[in-house]
Amino acid sequence: LTLDTAYLLKRAGPWGQHFPEPVFDGEFRVVSQRVVGENHLKLVLQPFEGGGIIDGIAFNTGPGVPDFTRSGARVVYKPDANTFRGRTNLQLLVDYLEPLA
Repeated sequence: LTLDTAYLLKRAGPWGQHFPEPVFDGEFRVVSQRVVGENHLKLVLQPFEGGGIIDGIAFNTGPGVPDFTRSGARVVYKPDANTFRGRTNLQLLVDYLEPLA
């Protein structure tokens, strides 16, 4: 999972109603999590199968978000390129996450 993958997927579009953007899933160690804005969850993730640290964001998570740092999480996501303060990094746009058993 790399920034290049996110760029390739973005260029593979256009995505639409009958051609949805691909989503992926994986199990991650949740290094940290915090609520940002009203109800968004900012995550720092590390794949259990190895690899570096990856930022993630889950929008509109609502109240009562569990502490995923204790169990890790199964995450359904779309890879994205996020530019912040002139620097571009891989970020996972999280569609769904649940604690691992």
